[in-house]
Amino acid sequence: MEKPELPVAIRFVAQIRSLYAQNLDPDVLWAKIKIAMGPLLADPTLKESSRTWPLTVEGAPKVKNLLFYEDPDFGFVFNATVRKAHSVTSIHDHGDVWTLYGLIEGQETMYRYERTDNTPRDIGPVQLKQVGCHHIGPGDVDSVRPGEIHQEHGGAENSMAFIVRAQKAGTFKQRTYNRETGEIKLNDGPTLIPHRLC
Repeated sequence: MEKPELPVAIRFVAQIRSLYAQNLDPDVLWAKIKIAMGPLLADPTLKESSRTWPLTVEGAPKVKNLLFYEDPDFGFVFNATVRKAHSVTSIHDHGDVWTLYGLIEGQETMYRYERTDNTPRDIGPVQLKQVGCHHIGPGDVDSVRPGEIHQEHGGAENSMAFIVRAQKAGTFKQRTYNRETGEIKLNDGPTLIPHRLC
């Protein structure tokens, strides 16, 4: 895909490409990208653009993401989501891929889980224990490490988030977890909708 047309997003692409070129440890790389997201999320032109984005999440399992950009050399992507108020995702992971979820508008609550069973990774029944819960608002970035199990709860109003992933959804397997039945389902992640970032 061509680079975004929005100047602040063009600069952000250049920043990430520069960081990737340094061959940093993944923990260091994604910590630096997270810091670089701050000015992006605060930029008024991005906020204005986000108000034109279509609704992508109305609740589990119908989840879509806008796809703005896929880097031709390093493979990272820019996505976005517009979450309907009070919507709740399935409990899921993002496979072995890093994800940074930066909120532009709205409020969300992020739940974290860990497995307490000893079954193989893709085989149930899974047993999950909630190990965290935190709230995010405009300008906050939720960092989701590879394999981290989580769930997003939308707030009282629609929310808009800019997402940076290490790899495009559909090119790797993700998992959803049913806490009641223990079932694990492999899937390709959110449906992607190409969208111009301008």
